Amino acid sequence: MKFLFKIYPKINLSVKYFNNYWIIYQKVSYFLHVFIWNIRKQSKIVKHKGIQHPLIHTKTKKGAPDKKAVGKKNIPVDAISTNEKFELVLEASEDLIFILDNRGCFRTVNNNGAASLDYFPKDLTGRHFWEFVDPKSDEEIANSFQSILNSGELTTFEVTFTSKFGKEVIFQITAKVLEENKKVTGLLGVGKNITKSRFDELKVKELSLKLSESERLVSIERNRANQRRTILDELNRLKNDFLSNISHEMRTPLASIIGFSETIVSDPEMSKESKVEFSNLILKEGKRLSNLINDVLDLTKIEGDGIVLNRSYFDIIKLLNEVVEENRKAIKGKKLTLTYDVPVEEIVINGDEERLKLIFRALLNNSIKFTPVGGRITISGQSLYKEFEIIFTDTGVGIPEKDLPNIFQKFYRVNRPGTEIPGTGLGLVFVKQIVDLHKGLITVESEIDKGTSFVIKLPKGLKLQKTKL
Repeated sequence: MKFLFKIYPKINLSVKYFNNYWIIYQKVSYFLHVFIWNIRKQSKIVKHKGIQHPLIHTKTKKGAPDKKAVGKKNIPVDAISTNEKFELVLEASEDLIFILDNRGCFRTVNNNGAASLDYFPKDLTGRHFWEFVDPKSDEEIANSFQSILNSGELTTFEVTFTSKFGKEVIFQITAKVLEENKKVTGLLGVGKNITKSRFDELKVKELSLKLSESERLVSIERNRANQRRTILDELNRLKNDFLSNISHEMRTPLASIIGFSETIVSDPEMSKESKVEFSNLILKEGKRLSNLINDVLDLTKIEGDGIVLNRSYFDIIKLLNEVVEENRKAIKGKKLTLTYDVPVEEIVINGDEERLKLIFRALLNNSIKFTPVGGRITISGQSLYKEFEIIFTDTGVGIPEKDLPNIFQKFYRVNRPGTEIPGTGLGLVFVKQIVDLHKGLITVESEIDKGTSFVIKLPKGLKLQKTKL
């Protein structure tokens, strides 16, 4: 190298300069390296998702929290004070969190809790708790606060607040007193908004009541349907009985008519007296058959609402007299005592004379039919203010109490074991139908083996009576 320096002095000079520059470069490089290393050590630069973020020192040398770190991002949890944690909970919670002072005024309220009442926290701070309570809850809340003060334990109760715009908001509050040196300094409370839950409960209760009501209505309708089904079954049974009875009733007179007619035809030498007797029997059975057919026709009219009254003004006393005279022979034949007591003066009504005559005749025939030999029949009439009352009473076999509600039903016949009583079971149905069409009323009272009383009330023909006066 020395040899080269001697031969090429310029090269020697250049090398010297180079050595100096190299030494300076090494010193500067070392300084920069130490400087950068110190910065990294102090700042603790780390990589996160490809981007470098500084993690701020949050502890002092002794490990205590660094006050300067408060309010900065990415703060480690163990570095935050209790007060700071409470403030974070206040901001994050959706519930109502509050602190009352010893006077009952709001000292601290979280944003979300105040917003649920349509207020800002500053609007509530310093104002008394009771200002926002619904007056209807005053007594209940007073008892709850007294319980909190007496027990010092956590207490849960419900409060209905009134929001800024008058809306009711229900909270379930869990509260505990704050004490310092055994002296109450305030109250800490956490409230959960249960308004929607209470609304849902009311809805469920309302729906439950409606469901119960619907179930009752369904049960009623089901019972009605069962009752209708029972009635229909009973009507079908009665119809079958009716067909059986009507067949029997028709067969008897037909047999008599055919039998006596054949006898007359087959015996040309029959005496005149016998022919007259048989002819009378044929006429009697023919009338009986005619009555049965009329009953069936009346039934058809009743079921089809086809009965039309042929109204006129007439004297009902005269009509009753005619009915009684028609049946005197039958009454004497059974040795019955008849008591007939009606007004002497004329009683005019507006009605169907022929139909009323039929029902009076039917009632009197029933009395004769069901009253044993030697019994008594009473027919009485009484003029009331706007009505005329007729009573048919007998001392016959009577009607069982259980059968009384049904005697006006179609086809119904009182069951009398061991007794065969002719008839179709349509007489009383027709009687009631005619009375109803006249806007009248019919009632019945009866006792077994003591007799029966039918009471009929018919409106008078007032217009005609006024004309006569």
